[in-house]
Amino acid sequence: MSKIPIMLQLNGNWDSYGRFREFQVDGIVVDEDASYSLLISTIAQQLMIDTSEKIIAIKYIINEHYPPMEIRIDMGVLVYMETKKENKNLGSYPLCITVHDFNMELSITNENTAAGSSRTLKLLDMSTSPIIEEYEIVVVDGTFLKSAYRRIMLTTSTMDAAGTILPLTYVVDSENDASWKWFFEQFKHAYGERPNMCVVSDRNESILKATSIVYPGMPHYSCMWHIWTNIRAKFTKGHLKLSELYFVTARSYTLDEFNERMSKIEEIDPCVKAYLYDIGYHRWSRVHDMLNRTWTMTSKIAESLNAVTKYARELPIVELLEYMRTLLERWTKEKLLKAKGTFTYLGFKFNKELDDNRTLSHKLRVRASTDYIHTVLDGVRRYIICLENKRCSCEQFQLDELPCPHAMAALRHRDESFEQYCSPYYTRENLLRTYEIPVNLLPDESKWNVPQHISEEVVNPPIGGKRQLGRPQKERYKTYNEINSKKYKVSCGNYGREGHNKRSCKNAPRKK
Repeated sequence: MSKIPIMLQLNGNWDSYGRFREFQVDGIVVDEDASYSLLISTIAQQLMIDTSEKIIAIKYIINEHYPPMEIRIDMGVLVYMETKKENKNLGSYPLCITVHDFNMELSITNENTAAGSSRTLKLLDMSTSPIIEEYEIVVVDGTFLKSAYRRIMLTTSTMDAAGTILPLTYVVDSENDASWKWFFEQFKHAYGERPNMCVVSDRNESILKATSIVYPGMPHYSCMWHIWTNIRAKFTKGHLKLSELYFVTARSYTLDEFNERMSKIEEIDPCVKAYLYDIGYHRWSRVHDMLNRTWTMTSKIAESLNAVTKYARELPIVELLEYMRTLLERWTKEKLLKAKGTFTYLGFKFNKELDDNRTLSHKLRVRASTDYIHTVLDGVRRYIICLENKRCSCEQFQLDELPCPHAMAALRHRDESFEQYCSPYYTRENLLRTYEIPVNLLPDESKWNVPQHISEEVVNPPIGGKRQLGRPQKERYKTYNEINSKKYKVSCGNYGREGHNKRSCKNAPRKK
């Protein structure tokens, strides 16, 4: 079995053109049929990296016209080895090595942040949505700015009755213990503390510490998508099967379903089950939740807000904050008009979910035991419904707070409407109340009444964190799977041509 020498480029930086710069050089020799785990262990041994605390990311460049390819699984190693066989010289197709921490890729000391240093700009802006009394599930996240100083915009969001993003607060600072603690203190002052309140985040250690101090005893849940990305990075077995199993396990409504699916995960890779157990089932599994967080299983709404502000984050801080204010102003107006044009009892997302459940209920048979207790037969399966307590043995009714297909079948059997069995949170009335108060308008700067102690305050620029020289990176590097994945193509129903659909076809025959 032949050996292949490989050059390692480490401690470098990727520039905006996809080139690895300012690196150091090392080398290893591996077998042609080396696996991903063997390659990682060989690199870690040569570079003296503790893989229990660090993540090793491996990329290489095939052609300067394409983004770098990343090696994440055995297939990636196989592709690299086949490419390397064309030219086995040490300097051909070097591996670019980047090392990250497991928990936090960004390491900033509290002394160099706005919240942790004296005489620096602390509170930049804190905007609240018009009405936030009804919302108890708070999604928290931070995103990088792309201006002269590398600050972080910290945000909290929730989901409204239409299933869309409702930003609650935003502020610019740095992502560390001191900043998050100060942020949650301001958030608590504006938002208060509620008995059924919970937080969903990406498992950032600073968020965990801050919430435990400012909101002691409040449940803290983890985004199931971020957990999956960690699993994909840490473990190499059966990603395709694990992906499907993991997400259905997280969304399981009953303990029996959860335990059955966890046993299948254990069969694929016992280490994955141990990793999920160490995180805590209650942090990512729906059936183990201490509080009911319904459909908010990820921090997707926070990530979507980050996507909306992608280009605004290149602006100076004051302009960024004004952009956020005008964005909330526009969203409030648009969503209020849309809510007024909604004539269903529930908001759009939850009305659609209810319609799907109603469709599924038509194939079910119902036997009434009492006025409120029914047996619903779904093929060979049997479910017990108690409409009085809004409970079903499938557990979907009580966890979603929306009639499940079995409950809809029982309601149809009783010839009863569904309104009183839905959470008031999902209703059109709640949606109208959310956006009935407009965002506060900002007068012309010449009309501002600035207190004297504010105008006399000296604000120093942030200490450290200034971005590196060169053009800042605008787009993230796509993985090999993303580049080679089959993209959905739109085609015309009239002529079959790609690039447009039947509705937007300019050559469509005119209606007589």
